[in-house]
Amino acid sequence: MTKSRSDIKVSEVQLKESSDKKQKMTMKKGYQEMAEINLSISKLCFEVEREAESYYDRIAECE
Repeated sequence: MTKSRSDIKVSEVQLKESSDKKQKMTMKKGYQEMAEINLSISKLCFEVEREAESYYDRIAECE
């Protein structure tokens, strides 16, 4: 049994849609992973800034 042109076209469209879904899922997963990394970096930088501010406040009190 040979496939008609319309059957082949439908198969191509289904394959593209499947590929697009996989790509979207991969991108979504990547963005979620990066969000966690960025949050960790942000928290670390916030702590460093707080420590620096506290240090400068103590120096200002001594002057």
